[in-house]
Amino acid sequence: MLVTGAGSGIGRACAVRLAGAGHPVAMVDRAADRLAAAAAECRGTQVSTHVADVTDPVAVADAVAAAVATHGGLAAVANVAGAVRAGTAVDTSDADWRWTVDTNLSSAFYVCRAALPHLLRRGGGAVVNVASLTALRPMPDRAAYAAAKGGLIAFTRQLALEYGPHGITVNTVCPGAIRTPLLAERFDTEPLAEAELRGRIPLRRLGEPAEVAALVQLLVTGGCGYLTGQTLVVDGGLSLV
Repeated sequence: MLVTGAGSGIGRACAVRLAGAGHPVAMVDRAADRLAAAAAECRGTQVSTHVADVTDPVAVADAVAAAVATHGGLAAVANVAGAVRAGTAVDTSDADWRWTVDTNLSSAFYVCRAALPHLLRRGGGAVVNVASLTALRPMPDRAAYAAAKGGLIAFTRQLALEYGPHGITVNTVCPGAIRTPLLAERFDTEPLAEAELRGRIPLRRLGEPAEVAALVQLLVTGGCGYLTGQTLVVDGGLSLV
């Protein structure tokens, strides 16, 4: 199992959960310190770390190759790496647009391009792309982010169509308000935002990274082997209101 964005947040929770269940896990992140700390939480013995910027196609190809060499193959991929730069369509700079699309969409393309030949070689596998509720339910100041995550859903569906005949499932998970470092940064600058947000969520609480990881685990380990090309929302009911 290869997990990107494994140094923090949902990616970290996915790596820890998969390793704890006994699966070999290749953890990819651009921050070596975060990656080392996350790897220390993993209880499995078959864990490897690979420092790479997933917006760099060469670095991605090298990381996938190293993961395959370390673990003797590749059965599944979870593209979790992602980040936000706020802005409307008018005030988003060219640089911020490119950075956001590269981080949230191009990265998944680079990983899949490098990883799919290994899944084909083994005769099947699974890909999970982690998008965002923002792709389905727009919010202010997220022009580039919403576009990139929406593109990730379309990319998922395309892969599911093309690689389903080869035994590869491809699905999207769209988290809502999950208690990650990314969301914590917002609450640091907007102290009342957390209470207001919780009040709008039917379950009246934020989600935990481990709750998203539980769904990712189900998808990448074949627990839903007849499910492909789908978009699964994990948001405590926020999309209902």
